[in-house]
Amino acid sequence: MSRVRHYQSGMALPMVLWTIAMLAAITILLAGIIEGWISEETREGKQFRARQQALSGIALAMNPGIGPGDPLLEHHTSDKGEGFKVTISDESGLINPNSLLAASPDRRDLLKKLFITWGLSISESDVAADGLYDWQSTTPVRSLYGAKKAEYEAVGRAGFPPDAPFVSTSEMALVLGFAPVIHAHSDWRNAFTTHYNGKINILHAPKLILTDFLGLSREQADQWITLRSGKDGIDGSSDDLTVDTISHAVSLMGCTGAQQSVILDACDVVGSVRRIESTGLCNGVKRHITVILSGGSTDNAQSSGNLLGWMEQ
Repeated sequence: MSRVRHYQSGMALPMVLWTIAMLAAITILLAGIIEGWISEETREGKQFRARQQALSGIALAMNPGIGPGDPLLEHHTSDKGEGFKVTISDESGLINPNSLLAASPDRRDLLKKLFITWGLSISESDVAADGLYDWQSTTPVRSLYGAKKAEYEAVGRAGFPPDAPFVSTSEMALVLGFAPVIHAHSDWRNAFTTHYNGKINILHAPKLILTDFLGLSREQADQWITLRSGKDGIDGSSDDLTVDTISHAVSLMGCTGAQQSVILDACDVVGSVRRIESTGLCNGVKRHITVILSGGSTDNAQSSGNLLGWMEQ
């Protein structure tokens, strides 16, 4: 009996230690789960507040009386770490692929030059440009380097292409043969728009368009942006350069003959599509909202003030 009692007492200590260890593990596990719940709820709350701040910036910038560079477009509260920052630009300075591809004759040559500038080979640029053309072309005939329904079905993408104009720049990424463009130039989306139907407005074209698409040197592009922006250095403000015609603009840019030819062919000095980008902040959490509004230009099919696009990140 003494041996049995000794054995039982010897087993009791390990059991007690094991039970304590198990309870400790359960406690730590529950603490981690609860902490995760609290962190998730806190982050969701911050995301909500950041979005509210971004929406406040959008509402402010949609007022026609608020222009680029207005001090009201940046607001922060130091005590709560909340606020927003808004930029206003103009999409009329970007390339509409539909306008180039639907022209008669089409201007795939300009797209090919752009892609080669971005580092694509001649063959890759041919495939990308023909792929873009075939996406929007209503004819079932495939371009030399393009892709129509049979090619899309062969890679498991039945139903493409739609044989209709691009409705957004995101569709361009779906085109067979366009992948090299995406890999070569990560910023490619910022060169294109489907929200403006006219020629590129040289008064709003960003440096990316001036150099890579229109062929200006970086120095020429910087000089033109400085000249057109006026004394305050802000595009779209009241002191911007005023020009009547694209020929007048070209005469002020100091272009070579080849540059003039491209600019006179692809650009104009009219058109407006308001682009509002608002970033809301809440204690380190950000929410980015982009809104596109029609500007009422006679070169744009949409009427003034219409909401053309809404994107959130």
